[in-house]
Amino acid sequence: MSDYKTTMANPRTLSEAAQKQAGQPIGGDMGDQEKNFCITITKLFERSEIDVTKPESFLNKDVYDRLEPEWKTKTDLSIGNIAILLNHIYEFYKSKQTPDACPQLATMIKQLWEMKQRIEVHADVFKF
Repeated sequence: MSDYKTTMANPRTLSEAAQKQAGQPIGGDMGDQEKNFCITITKLFERSEIDVTKPESFLNKDVYDRLEPEWKTKTDLSIGNIAILLNHIYEFYKSKQTPDACPQLATMIKQLWEMKQRIEVHADVFKF
């Protein structure tokens, strides 16, 4: 523990260039599921079938309308966070400054899937 305390008490100074380099996504690969998910949401965004400024566009409306009030509330509470993460994934994937497949993107996708699956364990509410 003293090594950690010493290190934290005497931090090393990084140049601005080194800080920028440390923040860059690393290259790598993702599984086919993650790659296919990126393609699917890209198509949905580009066809204007989903819009992060209108999270209700993510919903299979007929399924949502049949939900019990408890599950509608749970869906409503989670949809804002899903919208934010979905937008991050889309922007990251479409950006020319980031790799199309990397561990950071795969992690974001898995986080989104976890949020989504908490709701969809009950009903297939989302379009993606």
